[in-house]
Amino acid sequence: MTLTSFAYLFFMPVIFVLYWLIFKRDKNWQNAFLLLSSLVFYAWWDWRFMALLLFTAGTSFFFGKLIAESDSEKRRKGLLVTVLLLNLGILVYYKYLGFFIQSFVDMFSLAGIELSVSTLKIVLPVGISFYTFAALSYDIDIYQRKVEPTKDWLAYFAFVTFFPSLLSGPISRATKQLPQYFQKREFSYDISIAACRMILWGAFIKLCVADTLGVYIDTIYANMDKHNGTTLFLAQLLYTVQIYADFAGYSFMAIGSGKLLGINLLDNFNRPYFAKTVTEFWRRWHISLTTWFRDYIYFPMGGNRVSKLRWMFNTVVVFVISGLWHGAAYTFLIWGALHGIVMVIERQLYGDKIKNLTSKFTLPNLVRMFITFNLVSIAWIFFRQNSVADAVHVIKSMFTDFGKPYINMQMFAPAFIALAIMWLKDLADEYGWRLKLLNNDRMAVRFVTALLLICYILLCGELDGNLFIYFQF
Repeated sequence: MTLTSFAYLFFMPVIFVLYWLIFKRDKNWQNAFLLLSSLVFYAWWDWRFMALLLFTAGTSFFFGKLIAESDSEKRRKGLLVTVLLLNLGILVYYKYLGFFIQSFVDMFSLAGIELSVSTLKIVLPVGISFYTFAALSYDIDIYQRKVEPTKDWLAYFAFVTFFPSLLSGPISRATKQLPQYFQKREFSYDISIAACRMILWGAFIKLCVADTLGVYIDTIYANMDKHNGTTLFLAQLLYTVQIYADFAGYSFMAIGSGKLLGINLLDNFNRPYFAKTVTEFWRRWHISLTTWFRDYIYFPMGGNRVSKLRWMFNTVVVFVISGLWHGAAYTFLIWGALHGIVMVIERQLYGDKIKNLTSKFTLPNLVRMFITFNLVSIAWIFFRQNSVADAVHVIKSMFTDFGKPYINMQMFAPAFIALAIMWLKDLADEYGWRLKLLNNDRMAVRFVTALLLICYILLCGELDGNLFIYFQF
């Protein structure tokens, strides 16, 4: 079940009605129903992997209690390392074992030694990277004495398994999300309506922008040898838009679904393509992941309170790890490293001014946005391609094989209209321009806008249940 599937279209309203009519008695009833709903939601994909989800939640809950109760710093650290190894070990097995074995073989191959190694085809449990990071944030925060362990296992399990954010985030943090499960949630009509608008907007940019562009992009990249560099450049430019619309669309739908049930999830996107530097881009893109790596990897490594060379090392290493988190392939490692290197270069060029660049709509800022967008777009080539060779082929062709691009206007027209709507809304939100439609003060305007978006989704959206791009991570 995905958030844009027909199954979810029935699942969410049923959960919403039962939650507020029958299970509103107290927080325990609400948490129990959320936990049950989340397990049903996850089992819809494959019930066999529920054991992994429950194991991660159970071990993090149990070890969090042990860490807090221990007076010995050595024992506390040992317990934290143990729970990290347990749950990261599961993540490594399912997500990275094949990659590490192949890397081992490749290393010997470079030395002229050919190894014959066969690996198992391991099915990657959906959402494992997201719920593992959510659970581990709890234990790390307890170790760092940022939160107190809870005795309310029901609230904790509901927090880790919360179905709107379970599969692709936003990554929940114990310090911010968990306290919401310790109190009874009260129904709010205004919040529910705002949540529905958020879900509708997310579905619109996912189905009408991301998925319609995806048809063209997938067609081009499936037959790269038959297309010139200009077409590949156009496809990559559109992929840069597609991945934003896809993941931001999911995040809006997840956050809106959470609000319908009285749970506030972290904001995950803040119009990243208006960033004037790659550094700023990462303050706006996948915010829940960026802040997770910042708090639990970058800061413990010393952050920027170290020598310049060590700071450069820290920055690049964190983004290489970020690339590896996204996928077990050399392409993701290169993608992450490129972002880290560019951020180091930007800091040398701008110095401390990089933190205080004006947000005004000016020509210098437009130039900075243009440069940042293209740098990010080039890096996305490695993110999208299946191999380094394919990525190099795309880049080489873009700069050497010019020609008439392949354009299918029947395919493009619906996507470009939706893209224009998305861009205008983001532009208005970025610069505070008055363009209130879905949240207009007049009910008639809100109703007509929502009706038009629904009609456009039904008429022009790709309704075949395409998975969100970030499901693979």
